[in-house]
Amino acid sequence: MSSHVSSVNKKTGNVTGADVLGAVSEAGTSARMGVATLVGGTVTVSNTAVTANTRIFVTSQTSGAAAGAVRVSARVAGTSFTLTSSSGTDTSQVAWLMVEPAA
Repeated sequence: MSSHVSSVNKKTGNVTGADVLGAVSEAGTSARMGVATLVGGTVTVSNTAVTANTRIFVTSQTSGAAAGAVRVSARVAGTSFTLTSSSGTDTSQVAWLMVEPAA
């Protein structure tokens, strides 16, 4: 992923420059974003790109049965991360995006 940034407006947060995010892959075991479906309120996403410091953002795509609040409940660096709903019967579809913080 590219991270070239020319400038950031401190008031608005707007970024100018090229290749701010670069290409974000949604395929394969090292994808940086994707969609997962909860089964019984949880899903484990296999992903070799996840690290101990990865920021994982989740948002609901479709509400399933008994939709709840979804959070990252576990991660295994280089292997997977787990999303868990506050509802044990949640079957929602959630999108996720992984970002590495600056060193």
